[in-house]
This record gives sequence, C-alpha cells and structure tokens, in this order.
Amino acid sequence: MKHLRIQTDGPQRLCLSGLDPVLLDCLQSLPDILAQRDAPGVRHRLFPDPTVADTEANNDWQRLITPELHHLFAAAGETVACDLATLAPDRQHKNHFRITFAADHLNAWMSALNQARLVLAELFSITDTDMNRPDFDLDQPKDLAVFRIHILGYLLQLLVEHASGQGRIQQ
Repeated sequence: MKHLRIQTDGPQRLCLSGLDPVLLDCLQSLPDILAQRDAPGVRHRLFPDPTVADTEANNDWQRLITPELHHLFAAAGETVACDLATLAPDRQHKNHFRITFAADHLNAWMSALNQARLVLAELFSITDTDMNRPDFDLDQPKDLAVFRIHILGYLLQLLVEHASGQGRIQQ
C-alpha cells in the first residue's frame, strides 16, 4: 500500500490511486459485506438502543430514528457500489488500480467502510484479542475478516484525515 494516494481530480472529484490487489479485493468485497447489514446480530450492532434503562426511549428510538439511519447506511453503500464501477488500472503503478468519485461522496465512503468493519466484526465475533494478533491465516474466514477490518480501517483513517484537512493531499 506504499503507492496509495488520495488526490483531488478536478474541483469536485477525488481519486484513490495506487490501490494494490489486497486493497482492491477488500473494496470489491464491500457490497457483499454491506448486504449482510440486516442479519440479526449485525442489525443490533449497527442500530443499538441509546440507553440501557429506558425501554420507552429505546422503543421510540428504534421506531423513529433507526429507519432513517438504515436508509442513510443503505444509501452510503449504494453510492460506494456505484463508485466502484469506476475502478480502472493505475497507469503510474503496474498491477495497481484507481477509482475516481465525486468529492461529496466522501462521507458515504467513510460510512460504508465503517459499516463494513462493524458487520465483519459481528459476523465473525471478532474480539480485541483477535484484532491484536500479529499473524493471520488468510485461509481461515475469521482471520480474513480481521485482516479486512484492518485494511478497511487504514483506508478509513486516510479518508478521515483527508476530510479533516490533515491528510497528505496530492494536487
């Protein structure tokens, strides 16, 4: 991932370039991961009750707020899925790819990456111990999920830094 860059590409566009095959695989798996956001345990992880003691407030939250959050999360995933269609070879780096998308999609990207990390963590019962292991057997589904959580987290960090103006932006 040494070639990974976030660049402005015109006044209203961003480009992620230097996407190596590992990151490309993680990005291409996003739609399938996000499609599992309605699994029972995952749904509770994405849309938890806001309190531990007020059943009425929790019921109101689930009835009034959760549907809108679900809509926003789904829209973010759809935006990223559409943006993924712009994947193209990166002419500057052999065996790498680039993706260009509207700058106003940045929040959708951050949301989708975070959702995917939460979905994977819930589906595979990922613990802090799992996240802190130094080695992975990528033939094992749980280890692959932990690896993807780390990779997607790295990309999320870069996007957050870019959004906050702290990233190393290439013009």
